[in-house]
Amino acid sequence: MVPKVMLRGTVVLLEANRPTVTTESGDQYLCYMRGRVKRDVGRIMVGDQVIFEPTDNGEAVITQILPRGLELKRPPVANVTGLFACFTLNDPSGNLELLDKRLVMAEISAMKIEIIVTKVDLVKERQKLAHFVELYRSIGYSVWPLSVVAGFGIEEWVKTNRFGIWVLTGESGVGKSSLISAVVPQAQVATGELSRIGRGQQTTRWVRLLPIQKFWLADTPGYTSLELSGTDPHQIAAAFLEWSDVHCRFPNCLHSNEPGCEVKEGVELGRFSQTRYRHYRLMLEQWTRRWN
Repeated sequence: MVPKVMLRGTVVLLEANRPTVTTESGDQYLCYMRGRVKRDVGRIMVGDQVIFEPTDNGEAVITQILPRGLELKRPPVANVTGLFACFTLNDPSGNLELLDKRLVMAEISAMKIEIIVTKVDLVKERQKLAHFVELYRSIGYSVWPLSVVAGFGIEEWVKTNRFGIWVLTGESGVGKSSLISAVVPQAQVATGELSRIGRGQQTTRWVRLLPIQKFWLADTPGYTSLELSGTDPHQIAAAFLEWSDVHCRFPNCLHSNEPGCEVKEGVELGRFSQTRYRHYRLMLEQWTRRWN
């Protein structure tokens, strides 16, 4: 009796509940899932590490889904190492509140996160770009000003040492598909034109993993909402890294209405960003409405 050949691989695409799995050597298999695997695990996710058995017709059957590390529900990706938060200053003008929510989510989830400023060739107010980059770098984030059209900054971004699965996030229209086409030409990503109201047409309909250098890049549909459900408000406060060394009068200060708050004083004196503080207060209000 010929022994079964069992292989290990990563789910890189999921279409109509049919996972495509890639092995470490680069071989790809279109897979089915055994019924008991579906019952035990529920839905399979892009990024899952799986054990599978090749069949005679060139496809394969997944027999086991290995334990997951960090996973995102939206977009659905398993075993996430970090996020790339794409942002535009022009065409369209990005949502700073949403960007700060993504940074908070990453900090609370212990994910790495880097900020990509796309379409910098369209930014006419160079001081505006410089201020944005300086602000977030001073907090401790890696910020990458990039331009696909001018080829600016892309090579340095790609060649920076990273490992694991990095999720490319951002609203529709920020140029994610164009960026992917520039760094992974074989991906053949269709690029949508901006609509008349300044929102990009949806071009990516599913999550997929693309190999770049030593890491996987997760290409995801654009989305605009992000929940902080179940998050302790003190976790939200701690996720604003620029406040990590403050010494308020009360140790459990939420930097809202408490007396002797060093954060509020720092905002008034210009030490901390008023915009970031306003976003923090909005997140606290959203948490209060949801859980109180």
